[in-house]
Amino acid sequence: MRRAAVLVLVVSLGFPVSTAVAEEDLAFTGSGWGHGVGLSQYGARAMADGGATVSEILGHYFPGSMLRNIDTLIVGSELLADGDPIWVGLLQDRSEVTFRLEAGVADLCLDESNVCVALAEDGDTWRFGPAGEGLCMFSRMAEDGAYVPFEPYGTCSASARPMAERTIFRIPRKARSYRDGTLRFRTSPASGRYHLSIELGIEDFLGGVQELPDFWPGASLEAQAVVSRTVVLSRLIEHGSAGSFDEWRMEYCACHLKDDDPEQSYGGHTAELGHPFWQGRVGGTAGLVLTYDNQVALVRFTSSTGGRTESNDATGEESRPYLVSVDDSAALTGPAANPFSSWIERFDGVSLGSVFGFRWLTDVQVVSRNESGSARSVVMSGIIVDRPASITATGMAVRDALGLHSTYFEVSVTPRFDDVGPGHSFAGEILGLSKLGVTSGCTATSYCPSDTVTREQMAAFLVRALDLASPVGPVDTFDDDDGSIFGAEIEALVFNGVTSGCTATSYCPSDTVTREQMAAFLVRALSVSSA
Repeated sequence: MRRAAVLVLVVSLGFPVSTAVAEEDLAFTGSGWGHGVGLSQYGARAMADGGATVSEILGHYFPGSMLRNIDTLIVGSELLADGDPIWVGLLQDRSEVTFRLEAGVADLCLDESNVCVALAEDGDTWRFGPAGEGLCMFSRMAEDGAYVPFEPYGTCSASARPMAERTIFRIPRKARSYRDGTLRFRTSPASGRYHLSIELGIEDFLGGVQELPDFWPGASLEAQAVVSRTVVLSRLIEHGSAGSFDEWRMEYCACHLKDDDPEQSYGGHTAELGHPFWQGRVGGTAGLVLTYDNQVALVRFTSSTGGRTESNDATGEESRPYLVSVDDSAALTGPAANPFSSWIERFDGVSLGSVFGFRWLTDVQVVSRNESGSARSVVMSGIIVDRPASITATGMAVRDALGLHSTYFEVSVTPRFDDVGPGHSFAGEILGLSKLGVTSGCTATSYCPSDTVTREQMAAFLVRALDLASPVGPVDTFDDDDGSIFGAEIEALVFNGVTSGCTATSYCPSDTVTREQMAAFLVRALSVSSA
């Protein structure tokens, strides 16, 4: 039978989480979207609208950094000798890969032997996949829909190499097209399945980046182009040339970054078609990156903040002199037109509490903040393993647990009962009784925590909490409970041997329960429920 915490005496017996309908008792009011570090996109939009140049925007958000051309850098120059140094992961861990030529022609080649097995032409649909005995093959779709294999077969490192000035590949699985790049097929060392990457030049990659709308001011787009170029160059330096990828990188994606990378998304030729003004701004900043102390800066960007950017170390990353907290009030102004300048999200306590092990969560408070004003530490209180407990978590952990837009938030808690606030000594236990359906309070909005408990109320608590069986048919054991709304619960106590009344014919329903009577009630009732 179900057991529950009875009254506020913490009878703890390890129940499953209540299935009662959740109430939205937590309200998070906040601002901004993203991690808050580096370039604020909405802040840059407002600055550009006010006449700031790309240099002024970048200098504001990355203090101490310097704009330089890639050609003037020493670090990473050997990697840039290859005109197409960047591998962008399009698909991972596929049993086979299908692609189509939308324009142009391409050689389909086995990379280890450098043997090209076929020429793919405009309109052809091809598949790369297993040929048995650890080998792979290209096969072309015939008119009847069947695939015809092309020999020779070979090891599973292969490529589709453009042989015309304008060759466009379509990847049906992505519902996107890609141009100005070589498709690379590689095998995951762990799964033996196939990764698909596209090999590109840095400027070609940037053309397909999907970050900002074309109608934003030009300087804001230029600032984003410089930051995005710096990010991808940093990835190239971090992971080296594709030929030197380690086993983990090959297992992960066989790429420098995925097309859905958390820092920036790549949409290929499909994205280029929808953003012509962006293409011009990328071209207008060609080769420009951010540096610090003659090194490529490890920059970041975010949608917006709560009015001040986050320092890099506040997010758990390495402290960097150009990734510090700076004013971002521009992101909250009218010209920014920022839909996340303010937001509110509501949740029930279970959504947050269950992540941190709470059975019932009664209070959430931001107890410390970073220089930016974002939540650094959050204290949560409630019931864990049927005992009152408190846990301190980071603002980022709370953000991630609930999918909040940012860590720039305040929290307010609406208690279940008006007279039992989050700081009440037994707030967790009382909330538990409500969630378990043991009580709905003395009124719809009050629990009356200091009131005494009558014997008839005690009967209701016990029967509901422990799901005690009721007698079949009408029974009237006592003379004095005919007017009680808890008559059925009183009879259930008698039926289960929990009580024989205050006399042979009376229950005394309006009398209060003493502590010694409580002991007797509980021991007998728990014995029944555990039988």
